[in-house]
Order: sequence, then structure tokens, then C-alpha cells
Amino acid sequence: MKNLGFHSRIIGFAAVGLAASAPMALADPAAVKNGSVSVDVSASQMSRLFVRDDKIVAIRSMSDPNGPQLITQSDSTTGDVYVGFDGDAVGRTYSVFLTTASGEVVQALLHPTNIDPSSVEILEERHKSAQNSAPGVAKSNGYTETIVAFEKVMFNGLPVDGVTYRPVSDQGTDTKHFRIRTVGFYHVDGLTGTVLSITNHSTVPQELTSEQFLVKNVLAAGVTNEIVQPGQEALVYIVEESK
Repeated sequence: MKNLGFHSRIIGFAAVGLAASAPMALADPAAVKNGSVSVDVSASQMSRLFVRDDKIVAIRSMSDPNGPQLITQSDSTTGDVYVGFDGDAVGRTYSVFLTTASGEVVQALLHPTNIDPSSVEILEERHKSAQNSAPGVAKSNGYTETIVAFEKVMFNGLPVDGVTYRPVSDQGTDTKHFRIRTVGFYHVDGLTGTVLSITNHSTVPQELTSEQFLVKNVLAAGVTNEIVQPGQEALVYIVEESK
């Protein structure tokens, strides 16, 4: 299983050419829904992310090691985070997990586009009360952190105490562009992870993003290749609550 890895990269402002004298425009607030938020950021310059009435204290990110890398700069005083890219990242999607001082963990899906850098305010989603929670699953401040850790285990493909894995022999199903096959299932108390193998059987490259799998009841999703070449396989990792 390909290991995309989780990493944080900290660099100085001077290294990325951020002009302190040029204030960024304030973009429309981005609201978190089901633990995830989608944000358009500048592909060519650093953009700022901040959380209303909170501070970002930790960053974890996933990206294809063979593609342009996400660069992050954090400000421990304000709790703001600046994001940029070391190559042409237009059209790609980057998944970033932001942990706040209040204990929230937000999956931010970053979409590099040809826009000016801006400041994006993230509006946190408050935890639902226990009476609105799924049976048998406690929605505490550590719940989203557990989802993040579980997804990391799936990406790494390494045995971990308390997490079971069951491989599946599946012939797969063909769609217009892809052959989709279930590879296996991960399980930990309260969560189930599904691993899909998706092969491009068309004659042209096809886009495959984690957002395509963030449907109802899916808590988190990740892909190994956002552009799948003809004949190439990509793995998709999907996290849901156990039924």
C-alpha cells in the first residue's frame, strides 16, 4: 500500500516571499460541515487561514510525494496558518488537518487556483449533543482526532494494536472511466475504513479527488492520486461510523 505520509513543513516568511506590507483581502468565511471545509487558495502566493475565536495549534497534511508539495507557515502568537505550494498545483486538492486550541480537528480541503492571496476565516462546527449522535458513538472533543489517527493508519498500511484489517477478493465494477474494486476493510471501535482500488481504463487522464467521496455518512476520505493516468491505479481511503 502506498504511504503518502503525514507531514508538517515550517519555513520562514522570507523564503516564500510573503510581503508583510501588503495586506490580504478577506475572503468569504468557510463553514465547517461534518468536520470538513472546502477552501480556495492562491496557487502562486501564500494564503492565510484562521479560525474565529480560536487558534490553530497543529497542522497535519497529506499530499502526493511526486507532485507539488504543500508548504505551511504557522504563527504561534495569532494561531494563524499560511499555506502555499512549491510548484504548479492548480487543479489539485490538498487535505490538511487543523487542530485548534479548543480541541477541534478540521479537515480543510485546499483548492489551489489562479486567484490573489486572501485571508480565509474558518467557522468551526460545534459538536452535536449526545442525543443527536449515532447510537454507540460518543462525540467528544477527541472524536475527530480519532478519525484523523485512524485515517493515518489506513494510509500507512501498518499493523496497529486495536485496529483490524480484513482483505477482500473483489472482481470489481466498471464505470465509464474506472474499474472500482474493494481491497479491504479496517475496523476500530466505532469506525470502519474501506480501501478501494480505482483503475483508469480510459485512454485519457481522469481526475479523482477526495471530495468525490465525501457523501452522506462519510466522515473522511483520501486518495493517493488526484490525476489518474490511463492504466494507472489509485487507492481511496474512506472512513465511516461502524453500523
